[in-house]
Amino acid sequence: MIEISPALLQSLIAGPLLLADLPEAPAFSYHRLTLPKNIAPLNLEQKLGHLYEEALAQLLESTPAFDLLAKNLQIQKDQHTTVGELDFLLRDLTTGQLIHLELATKFYLAVHSPEENTLTLPGPDARDNYFKKLARLRTHQLQLPTLFKGHLPPEFRDETIVTQNLVYGCLFDHITATTPAAPEHLNPSCRRGKWLTRDQVPAHFPEGTTFQIIPKPLWPVPLELLPNTPLETWSPEKQITRCLMVRVEDHPTPYFIAPPGYPEVHQSSSVLKRVYPS
Repeated sequence: MIEISPALLQSLIAGPLLLADLPEAPAFSYHRLTLPKNIAPLNLEQKLGHLYEEALAQLLESTPAFDLLAKNLQIQKDQHTTVGELDFLLRDLTTGQLIHLELATKFYLAVHSPEENTLTLPGPDARDNYFKKLARLRTHQLQLPTLFKGHLPPEFRDETIVTQNLVYGCLFDHITATTPAAPEHLNPSCRRGKWLTRDQVPAHFPEGTTFQIIPKPLWPVPLELLPNTPLETWSPEKQITRCLMVRVEDHPTPYFIAPPGYPEVHQSSSVLKRVYPS
């Protein structure tokens, strides 16, 4: 049986991060986190973001350098209006600094359009995309303690709060890409993978190649941290309607296998693009 909880916690310490420092919030010094002596089982029957919040909370509570003060702290303008929530509020016991920490775990597939000179970065659910998430993070989530300082709990209103980001994940370039995608604020040392559609598999992998499905709770875990227990095998002959993350024999990076027609038939027309000067 795969011991998922230890792998998840270890991945939060081993990194690397998807995003680098942002103008609004530097990256959190996650290498200071320490594993608990006894790792409590995580609830795997929840969304990936919530799962990683639970895992990070364990690490923060077990790290002597930090005092976890609040988790998922809702900010309300009035009794009927919630404007957002702070993922974590903690104190750095070395400096005494109060920290608002925003956590995310995201995955994006780079789609280049030479004709339009654009780069799109949709997620496995193509309605999500890197640029939309980044804009939301910078203009709203990271700004909450500043914009609504007067609506924080009274004990924190008079303190200076430093906001930091902690965004894990992986960026997948298409298997035919000759240049890695490098969108703004990406960590140059982030995890990398490759992607292709199911109908492209025969052109890039010899018959008989072994593909193993990485379960969603383990998506953020670098392959070198995955347990040696065999994963469920996937056959390219099987039809798929969603992106699958797979481990491919003798390949050091993960792959996403996308349904035919991805991302066009899986995204709305509102997906943002970045246009690059000629």
